[in-house]
Amino acid sequence: MGLFDLFSDDRPALVAEAFGHVQRMLDTGNHMFAAATAFALENEILDVELHELDEEINECEQDLRRAVLEHLTFDPKSEMVFSLKLVSIVHEAERIGDLAKSIVKAGKLSHRPRMGPQVEPLRDMRDRVLVMFEHARDGFVDEEAEAARELMSMHEKMKDDVTTYLQDLADDDGLTANEGIVLALIARLLSRVSSHLSNIASAVVSPFDQIRRAPTWESP
Repeated sequence: MGLFDLFSDDRPALVAEAFGHVQRMLDTGNHMFAAATAFALENEILDVELHELDEEINECEQDLRRAVLEHLTFDPKSEMVFSLKLVSIVHEAERIGDLAKSIVKAGKLSHRPRMGPQVEPLRDMRDRVLVMFEHARDGFVDEEAEAARELMSMHEKMKDDVTTYLQDLADDDGLTANEGIVLALIARLLSRVSSHLSNIASAVVSPFDQIRRAPTWESP
């Protein structure tokens, strides 16, 4: 049963509030991620205040948690599963802002601009994660279950690609220790953002007890 299949009649006010908060968190996280990776992988100037944007995400999470608590206090039997899934989703979305800041910190560790053949795979991974943001938004806000499932499949491939990439880094004798550490950190952070987006999708389309599990269907 999907997240929105829980309602057969009119949806409660909590659902409408959830749409706005989760959409804002995903859009802000997307903006932070794009800016952070442009700095770390394209050597662009960081021209956004990541800490301020992260505070906006944190405020959305707090507001939505309060709304869920208030809702369950007055009507604990109504939409219990939805409320539990919603708390899981906002936790995943909140982590993305922190990871964007960590990507910038990883880039700042570098002794020189991030360039060369080992950076190109990271740029490709970054572009794929940006597509995953779109799927996460479509899956939750527009209730497109197929977009959510596609996101989860993309993450499974991302995990495999990051593992292969890290092995390639370890085998590359032409990299300095600094380059290897910085690139490996960025790869892991990209994978973590991918993971949190996949978990959001999982909460949309999976039963509550199976959230965060790998998809069992075959990709088209």
